Amino acid sequence: MKTLFRTLSLVALWALSGPAIAAEAVPINATFGIQWTPVDWSVITDRITESLGAAGLPNGRVISIATRDHLDAVNGRITSDYAIIAFSDSDWVWAEYDNIPAVYDPATNTASFFGPLKVVGGGGRFVEATGTLSIRTTILFPAVDSQIPPVGTFDIKGVIKTAK
Repeated sequence: MKTLFRTLSLVALWALSGPAIAAEAVPINATFGIQWTPVDWSVITDRITESLGAAGLPNGRVISIATRDHLDAVNGRITSDYAIIAFSDSDWVWAEYDNIPAVYDPATNTASFFGPLKVVGGGGRFVEATGTLSIRTTILFPAVDSQIPPVGTFDIKGVIKTAK
């Protein structure tokens, strides 16, 4: 009887602690090469932009990023509609940044911003993921008459907490 009680207790403890045991912290420290695209610049206080990029990892894998932003060029702030970091076709993180400082340097023809990137969910092993990462970006603008698109980097660092 004692063995049965002990077994049932261990099974109950395992069942209750399963989600806590299954959760993991996934560190990310990646530099994404990106291409930056102005989408709608008709309103100076809400310039819509998109960025697409990829980062190679030490293990040989590649992860990607896609963002859509609203740049307030008058007040020097940027807010995202979304930032998606894809680890595979089925494993991705949904994140966002809100009202963080953005600057343009006419001497170097670059724009940049730095701030928190809040993880708000995802897919695959990142369903219900949470965490706060940091994002730092620099965009280099080519000459006005150039056919080369603006390019730059997104540096993403932090820990993603998975719910699974």
